[in-house]
Amino acid sequence: MDEVDFCLDEAERRIDAAKILLNEGYYKDAVSRAYYSMYYASKALLSMKGIQTKTHRGLTSKIRELAIEGVIEVEYGKNLTKAEDKREIADYGMYKKFSMEEVRALIEDAERFLERIKRAIMEDNV
Repeated sequence: MDEVDFCLDEAERRIDAAKILLNEGYYKDAVSRAYYSMYYASKALLSMKGIQTKTHRGLTSKIRELAIEGVIEVEYGKNLTKAEDKREIADYGMYKKFSMEEVRALIEDAERFLERIKRAIMEDNV
């Protein structure tokens, strides 16, 4: 299994975990897993393009650059940045609570993000 396939598989697994956590009421953990789905999907696309990053911010910056270049739509870069911000709050914000609706919307964004990244990878392979 190459890095692209590995990362896409990890992205799928994180989405599945986010849904389970949402249904069990673990909203902060679901937020984190939804973000990491987007993170791994991003790593797959960047790997496909031969781009390596060392930090989460570096990864989001490179995805925004690809959005500006037209590889994916700008909204996906913005969604990744929002998800990263929410993940940091979920992981480090002791008193922040997320609603079920807010988490469900983030998971839906992550699902759309993953599908768009898969499409971009397929288009690049043609």
